[in-house]
Amino acid sequence: MAKTTLLPTVTAVRMVWAMTGRFSNDESSKTMATYVEDALKQIEEQAQMQGSSEEKSYVPSAIATMKSSLRSLDTAYKGRTLNFEENEKLRAAYLESVKESLSFGSKAQDFLKSLPTMTVGAAGGVTVAQVAGVSGTMLWGIGLLLAALGYLVNLWFVRLARQQRQLLYVTQDYERGLYYAQYVSRVTVILLGLFLDLERLHRRVFGENYETDTNPSTLEAIIDDILAGVRPTFCPYVHKHMRDRKVTPALWALCESGDAEAVHMCPLWEGQREMPVTTKK
Repeated sequence: MAKTTLLPTVTAVRMVWAMTGRFSNDESSKTMATYVEDALKQIEEQAQMQGSSEEKSYVPSAIATMKSSLRSLDTAYKGRTLNFEENEKLRAAYLESVKESLSFGSKAQDFLKSLPTMTVGAAGGVTVAQVAGVSGTMLWGIGLLLAALGYLVNLWFVRLARQQRQLLYVTQDYERGLYYAQYVSRVTVILLGLFLDLERLHRRVFGENYETDTNPSTLEAIIDDILAGVRPTFCPYVHKHMRDRKVTPALWALCESGDAEAVHMCPLWEGQREMPVTTKK
C-alpha cells in the first residue's frame, strides 16, 4: 500500500523539535525555526496542488497535530524558564546573606581594633582602656592583640564567605541541570506522543503505519537520536554525592560533564576503575 512521500513521521517530529528554536533568544535558533516553518508551508501547498487524495487528507491533519505538540513544547519551555528564574532569585537572596556575613566580619574587625579607645557614655567620655586601668606599653600591646584578633576574625569570615559563594554556584548549576533534565524528559514524552499520533493518523489515511517497526523500544531509540547531544551528562553518582555534600567546586567540572574517562579519575567515583593501558617495550 502507499505511504506519504511528503511528510514522513520522523521528518515531522524532527521539524517540530527544530521549530522550538523560536522560543529561544538565540538568533540562529530562530532562523532555523523560521526556515523549517517555511518548508512546512511548502509541503502543505504541494500536498494540495500535486498530492494524491490521501496526501491531501493526511498532510493538513499531520500539520495540525504537529502544531498541537508544538504548543505543548512551548508550555514545557516556559516552565523550564520559570524554574530557572525562580532558582536565580532564590540563590541571589542566599548570596546576599553571604555578603552580609562578610560585612559583619569587617565590622567585627573594626570594632576590636577600636575597642581600647572607645568611650563609655555613662562615664563622661572615659575610654574603655582608662576604665580598665590600662595605659602606656600595655595599652599598645593590647591594641596590637585586638587588631590581630580582628584580622583573624575577618579572615575567617572572608574564607567562609568565599567557600559559601563557590558552593552556591555549584548548587545553582546542579539545580539548573535538574530543571533542564526535567525539561528534556517532558520533551521526550511530547515527541513520543507526537510520533504515535502521526502513525495512527497515517494508518487511518493510508491503511498502514509509515514505520514498519513501531515497538516502544524502537520509537524511544528514534526520539533519543533526535535529541542526541542535548541530554544532561551528569556523572551517575552526582545526585548521591550532592546529597552527601561531598561535591566540591574543584570536582564539579567532572561531576557535570560526566566525561567517561575523566570520572574514573575522580576520588569520589564508586564504580569500577579502569586500569591504565600499558605497552610493552
